[in-house]
Amino acid sequence: MLAAERALRAVVLVGLGLILLTHAHADWADLARRVAERAGLDPSQNVTGRLISKLAGFGPRKAQRDGGIAIGYGLLEAAEAYGLLRRREWGEYLTVVSTALLFIPEVQELLSKPSLLKVCALVLNIVIVGYLALRLVRRHDYRRRPQP
Repeated sequence: MLAAERALRAVVLVGLGLILLTHAHADWADLARRVAERAGLDPSQNVTGRLISKLAGFGPRKAQRDGGIAIGYGLLEAAEAYGLLRRREWGEYLTVVSTALLFIPEVQELLSKPSLLKVCALVLNIVIVGYLALRLVRRHDYRRRPQP
């Protein structure tokens, strides 16, 4: 199940990165405004309006930078998914290390702009790291036991 979640994240991140790189000069605020209107949302509402105003400052350089980051992170997620799917120990180690490294920015973001979604994401990542770390420790202990 974790492998499927990582594979889905990889597809989304790589796809988003490719869109950002190939459409770096797009007017993202105008696009968001049109999508909101088609979805029946009022673009002047607080949440929708804030998103559109943030996208107004999203220029080509930022789109290219964020697109490259999204592709790189998506490829890391794809490697994790492959390792977990094939039940490779390196896949579990990679997942533990890469997910644990994200605790720092996740906590910083949560402290600066708290939300229920951010709390849930952090808790989910802590559970994943704890579960995989426990599996790795148990496997390591099992291998070290003398065989009769």
